[in-house]
Amino acid sequence: MKRMTSLALVCLLLLCVLCGCSPKAQPPTDGITVTDCADRTVTVPADPQSICALSPFSGPMVTLLGFGERITTTCNNSARSLLLAEICPQIKNAVVVKNSGSVNGEEVLAKGTDLMFADRGVYENEAERAKLDALGIPYVVVDFETIDEQFRAVRVLGEALQQSEKAEQYIRWFQSALDRADEKAKTETPVRLYHAVNEAVRTDYKDSYCAEWIAHTGVTNVSLESGALNMEGNKAFTTLEQIYAWNPDLIICNEAQVDDYILSDEKWVGLSAVQQGRVYQIPIGITRMGHPTSLETPLALLWLTKLLYPDTFDLDFDKELRDFYNTFFGFTLSDEWIAAIKDGSEMRTPKTQEKSE
Repeated sequence: MKRMTSLALVCLLLLCVLCGCSPKAQPPTDGITVTDCADRTVTVPADPQSICALSPFSGPMVTLLGFGERITTTCNNSARSLLLAEICPQIKNAVVVKNSGSVNGEEVLAKGTDLMFADRGVYENEAERAKLDALGIPYVVVDFETIDEQFRAVRVLGEALQQSEKAEQYIRWFQSALDRADEKAKTETPVRLYHAVNEAVRTDYKDSYCAEWIAHTGVTNVSLESGALNMEGNKAFTTLEQIYAWNPDLIICNEAQVDDYILSDEKWVGLSAVQQGRVYQIPIGITRMGHPTSLETPLALLWLTKLLYPDTFDLDFDKELRDFYNTFFGFTLSDEWIAAIKDGSEMRTPKTQEKSE
């Protein structure tokens, strides 16, 4: 039913265009030409007033680049972030037009949108791409699967919003975190680490984004040792039996309260990491730090490096947090916010139910 509804909207928009009676937006007659992450050449308005941030990465990054107040439509991930709403209260008024599924084109048009940022998942879906094309609004594909591709995505956003220097400043900060972790990892004995992604038994796989940033800390990522992973699209799942076989020294979790589950559930109690209390929640800020769509991965990298080498890695993580949000968002973290970020359990509102158009 949902697919039929989405196709019907596409057909309606196309019909209106042919009949000359559509509210279809007019492409900019002058503006900025950018090459996006899908290698498309797009002309975007020089001063966009109403921005649609369809991807979890684009909303926070558009805010970092100084255009958060102009986001009028967004995805559910960005709308759930309590810290993002604190930094840029206007985002609370943005309409959620994408909640894991299809894009609500009618709402996008209703907000007078003149620029859209979409992820590759939307662009590569034939029906969704036809819908975006029918809207007549310039859209830029912003996506990545590696850190280098993430740098490119940041540069694309910076070019589109004429904030290339701010984009480069962020990239330099990220690269500095990579360099600091790499330097420390050279001097330490590898620790065997298991990373729980969203769920306790979902984990990293070879060449995944999370595996890449975690590798900079010098650990042995146990889920990369064996091919015994069940792949579902771009998600990798293991079993508790396999985790016992790996016997990690340390477990980190990127979803709130998964650490509590692992520490309290009797099925996990036989693991030495559980017995020693070495199960940790990765901090959650605007995003789940280190998640494949996170702009706060450099903070996750520094946090993990300090966790691994507390006595030899010279780092004040609270100071790093304060410096990052002040530098890139002009936001001063209170002690309460710092405690909440490190705890991670109440940084996002509960998921809303996905609604069809």
